[in-house]
Amino acid sequence: MPHLNVHESELRQVFQNLITNAIKFRREDSRPRIEIRSEKIAAGWQFSVADNGIGINPVHFERIFDIFQRLHTNEEYEGNGIGLSNCKRIVESHQGTIRVASSPQHGSTFYFTIANLVT
Repeated sequence: MPHLNVHESELRQVFQNLITNAIKFRREDSRPRIEIRSEKIAAGWQFSVADNGIGINPVHFERIFDIFQRLHTNEEYEGNGIGLSNCKRIVESHQGTIRVASSPQHGSTFYFTIANLVT
């Protein structure tokens, strides 16, 4: 993993949220599988958290990063719709971006970048 000049507790929150979501939104018929990767890019580092969960319909890709936006009822999955919006706020505060690639029943991969803020 790269050595970056970031707020460690905030970056930990991003990873915790993405990993927790990967476990929470798992498919009933399979064990959760989560892959975490990092890659050096021109502007800094790109991280990805991929899972084999229930996936997300592409029409909701932008909406899931807005605060209090949920795709499921509380009876289906608990939560309040704050996690991904908090991830977006943290990543953007480190001069980065966050996005998702997904399709229903085929898992999701969340990509986020952190600017090259090495000390």
